[in-house]
Amino acid sequence: MTESEPRPVRLTQAVLEEIRQEAARAYPHEGCGALLGPAPGHVRESLALPNQDADSPRTRFSVSPRDYMAVESAADARDVRLLGFWHSHPDHPARPSVTDRRYAWEGLLTVVIAVDHGTPRDITAWDVPGLEQPFRQLTLVVDAPDPESAPEEVSCPS
Repeated sequence: MTESEPRPVRLTQAVLEEIRQEAARAYPHEGCGALLGPAPGHVRESLALPNQDADSPRTRFSVSPRDYMAVESAADARDVRLLGFWHSHPDHPARPSVTDRRYAWEGLLTVVIAVDHGTPRDITAWDVPGLEQPFRQLTLVVDAPDPESAPEEVSCPS
């Protein structure tokens, strides 16, 4: 990996399953949650959050300031960092939208999971490398639950 190449995003199998379950539960609306971990790109926990978008919850999500502050406090209490957020795209691909980019923050991950008729499908990870930059897709690696097993790279469409 060269210095200009982004590092992969690693998450545990348990985090992947939690995201899938929460995304399915939220269907037909967008589900969302926070991603926590000890270091950038190392997701070890997902905290489901209520989608506060009252106008278009099927195509938009929003996190309330109170929930954001609660996530920051939870991360501090666990001695980890807020690494970013995940959200689902009901009956749409796991690619960030123009609206997602408008609200994305440099330095925070954006993980998108497609939910097709209630069934979680592809999941992708993205970051914003600069203030005026477009999303950049990151490799997503799921760490095997058994320490002797090899990690699995999640197959996602480009």
